[in-house]
Amino acid sequence: MAIRRFTTSAAMLALIAGIGTGAMAQTAAPAPGDLPAPLAGLNLGNLEVETKRDGMREIEGRTADGIDIEARVDMAGNLVEVEADGGALPQSLTDALVPAELRGQQVMGLFGSITEVKQRPDHIEIKGRQPSGAEIEVKFDRQNALIGVEVDDAAIPADLIDSLIPQAVRDNEVIAQFDRIDEIGNRNGRVMVKGEDATGEDMRAEFDADGRVLRFGREDGPRGDRREERRSDRGPGHGERGMRPGGHAMHGDRPHGMRPTGRDGGRPAALPANFDSVAVNQRLTGAGYTALGLLHAHGPRLLLDATNPQGEAVTLELDPKGEVVREMAR
Repeated sequence: MAIRRFTTSAAMLALIAGIGTGAMAQTAAPAPGDLPAPLAGLNLGNLEVETKRDGMREIEGRTADGIDIEARVDMAGNLVEVEADGGALPQSLTDALVPAELRGQQVMGLFGSITEVKQRPDHIEIKGRQPSGAEIEVKFDRQNALIGVEVDDAAIPADLIDSLIPQAVRDNEVIAQFDRIDEIGNRNGRVMVKGEDATGEDMRAEFDADGRVLRFGREDGPRGDRREERRSDRGPGHGERGMRPGGHAMHGDRPHGMRPTGRDGGRPAALPANFDSVAVNQRLTGAGYTALGLLHAHGPRLLLDATNPQGEAVTLELDPKGEVVREMAR
């Protein structure tokens, strides 16, 4: 017992001696050479570096003119994200993350300043402000094609709208209902459009590459509550306001879950000739839809509850061949 007490006391004495001489262990400040060249060249003050469990390093610092910089560096030492708070990104950071082919594109002329750049696996996001101060965000794919634009309190210029929205979509009468378009996304064969109608009411629509409406609605209030879901490509007099499915139970994503039923949930309704439920189920599952419910007739239409690839609860309207005509929020 005496030896044990002596050992502990010695350890405590060594620790106390270390504190007294300032030898207590501290986290060493990162050397500029440990940072990617664009960051090291800024000579950031108040530098802090934290390494996450996945090996990603998060770096914070302040430029000489007082702009706070936040950055993320991957395990290979590549700068993948930068963000400026209190001003624009230094040009050296913008040049490092935004290829010259993108910096010369027409849409970049909308920026008065760039405040954030993120390198994603399949695209690059660039955020900033227009000369008016309004926020703007653009996205490019890895082939340097513009795939998205979003502006705040402003309309996207007409020439950019034409370049982002295929002619087949522009020909749909739904587009004519937009008085202002302030967001467009064009990816994976789908075109998403958001904006306002002539009364200032928020609108959104989604189309396939052939210009068919997949989703269309108006939003009411700041929470974006869906107030209207309707098929607008059928001409006047064919919309259904506030349409909801018949409330049939969900049966998960089992292949046999997609069974026809009448509108009242009673005896099965007749399906179109040569309608292959199994093939339709496989096609929808392959497209990313899950939780397929009961297929039911609603007049001449076929409706099916499902969860879309974005994880949203939707009702699908199918044509007699089982192709998705539109997708409605539930």
